[in-house]
Amino acid sequence: MIHKILTAAAASVLLLLTSAHAYTMITPEIPVMVEMSNRDVNRIVCPGQMNDLIFSQEKGLTGHFSATNAFIKFKIKEQGEEYVYADTPSELFVVCSDAVYTLLVTPRDIPSVTLRLASPRGNSFKENIAHYRNLPLEKQALQIIREAYSGTYPSSYRVSAPDVQLNLSPDVAIQLLQSVEVDGIGLRLKKYRAKSLKQEAVVLDESLFLSPLVSRSILAVAVEEHTLAPGNTTLVYVVDKKESEQ
Repeated sequence: MIHKILTAAAASVLLLLTSAHAYTMITPEIPVMVEMSNRDVNRIVCPGQMNDLIFSQEKGLTGHFSATNAFIKFKIKEQGEEYVYADTPSELFVVCSDAVYTLLVTPRDIPSVTLRLASPRGNSFKENIAHYRNLPLEKQALQIIREAYSGTYPSSYRVSAPDVQLNLSPDVAIQLLQSVEVDGIGLRLKKYRAKSLKQEAVVLDESLFLSPLVSRSILAVAVEEHTLAPGNTTLVYVVDKKESEQ
């Protein structure tokens, strides 16, 4: 399926669309609540060197690390012919690239979980600059839109979920789902969900989002589905320059 990208400074560009998924990075120093499997091995990925793991063995945690990965497992106890799985929350401190990440882990009866740690902020600038080196501004905007389509961002990006409502049209309900900051480059991507409110088909155009309510420094807009049946939703991606905002 082919979709249109509307850039503020150039003609429309065509890109191939893949499905998008929620994606959240874990930042250092801020405690984060996470769920892990209480029966399978869980993985933590560091963007640099994994330095250490600190946890309480009394709460049934085991773990080891190597290179850029750490592996965490909850102990399973045998009681007669039955297995007892961990259900007690535990703190896990991960030292990655000499920064400390605090995870408040709740064991759940779920499949194995992989968590990805964001780069410490000082390293993020260098990684982002290297990631976008020699790309003109227009292609930088298209690059981050491609990454949003795939739902996979570099660990140096800062990803948040603001959950803000935006009033641009009486025909559609618009909700800001995700904000992605690219430090050192000055780019930001906003992912919106648009839902049709009419009892007939609604045509959603990129130009609707060229509004100061969205940003005063928009570089590109991409809409997944331009025609919405009653009650249907689509995703919209807006890229702007952070430094240029009033």
